[in-house]
Amino acid sequence: MGVQEVIDTIDKSEFHMIEVDGAKIRYFHRVVNSDLPPLLVCNGLAQSIEVLLPLLDEINDRCLIAIDMPGTGRSHMIDGVSTIPDYAEFTLKVLDEVGIENFDILGISWGGALAQQIAHTVPDRVAKLVLAICSAGGVGSWWGTPIALTEIMFPMRFTSKAYGNFIGPLMYGGEAIFAPAEFREYSKHAIRPSPEGYFSQVRAMCNWTSLPWLRTLTQPTLVIAGKFDGLIPITNQILLSNMLPNAKLHVYPAGHLLMYTQREEVGAEITTFLGKD
Repeated sequence: MGVQEVIDTIDKSEFHMIEVDGAKIRYFHRVVNSDLPPLLVCNGLAQSIEVLLPLLDEINDRCLIAIDMPGTGRSHMIDGVSTIPDYAEFTLKVLDEVGIENFDILGISWGGALAQQIAHTVPDRVAKLVLAICSAGGVGSWWGTPIALTEIMFPMRFTSKAYGNFIGPLMYGGEAIFAPAEFREYSKHAIRPSPEGYFSQVRAMCNWTSLPWLRTLTQPTLVIAGKFDGLIPITNQILLSNMLPNAKLHVYPAGHLLMYTQREEVGAEITTFLGKD
């Protein structure tokens, strides 16, 4: 199913609002009858929960939680949340309020940095990691193409939907270039972030790296890469899989849109990986 079909089937009661540090924060919480650890899904740069829904629809064997970060989606901005450790602390506050103690994490793109930081901050609470199309941070990693980097720093795609549909596939690379309709379907339900929410996440990533402590993350980890990723090149995922002591790498013949275009295969792989003893 595409984004619209999935949104039409979503139980609206799975969306909730919570107050954190005086700000209203939206999160998605799917509860199912399962003994498996719940899965925290950390989204990409300034993305709203809506773009995750087709992928989450493929992971249906466990409870799921995803959060609109401050200033993105339907969440209000929180002053003082400006670093990746700040975002990790914020996320843990939401999990504590919801009553989730132990969990697995799926971190996608920017959310991969958040996932690594949470696993480093509370290693006893995180059982397994899935790090998808992400890097070890803005310091000591490989950046994407000049087009992708320029658009990250000067996000004109949020001011014009037509321009966003043009530049998005060039940023993402791979299948998005040859099938731009897939990108349009993926992005049309995204909610534009506030400027503060967007640039706070950009600055946080630019000033963060996991390289000094990456080897201390001992959780079983699945690293997912796109061979033709124009935004976060595959060299980053190779670095992660080489430095993490208990990681395996799976490369898809795709670009940065693979978590949408390859969602059935990716969802099945994540489900299998997280379900192993």
